[in-house]
Amino acid sequence: MSPRIRAIAIATAVAMVGTIAISAAPASASVSQGYVAGSGTWTDDWGDEGPISASTRSYNNVVAMWQKILVADGYLAASGVDCRFGSATTAATKRWQTDRGLVGDGVVGPRTFARAATRLTTYEGEGWFYYDGLGSNFIYFGRLADGKWDMSLGPDLEWKPLAYTYASFSVCS
Repeated sequence: MSPRIRAIAIATAVAMVGTIAISAAPASASVSQGYVAGSGTWTDDWGDEGPISASTRSYNNVVAMWQKILVADGYLAASGVDCRFGSATTAATKRWQTDRGLVGDGVVGPRTFARAATRLTTYEGEGWFYYDGLGSNFIYFGRLADGKWDMSLGPDLEWKPLAYTYASFSVCS
């Protein structure tokens, strides 16, 4: 085979592999989608979420999710889950972040969500997960066929989508 034909064959192969790799990459989520969402493998779904904080998206179901994580890890009292990112949630977030080697700024963005996601495990099959907090403090999650995550919360263990745009759990009143 001539060097020119070999170079063209190699270039074609590299281009094909690059196209396959790009098309196989998981779609990234965006707050503009309105929900905690993902596609492909679930292990990277939370790494592009947020931010939520006292000044950014401070009242919604994602804040309730974050507050439940803080409760599960012993940083916030269960009575503190109210879907509002107030001063108690900010202080607990800063402690949680600092204890995990993150910048303790009180803003829950991609790095904080990704660190929390390291405590996620599958539960009873595809689409079901739990967050493994301290001791036996678990939070149960689902990922629906459209990629949106939901969570069980409240006295009736109601399942609601993890939305950035509204607060619909009964504890959010």
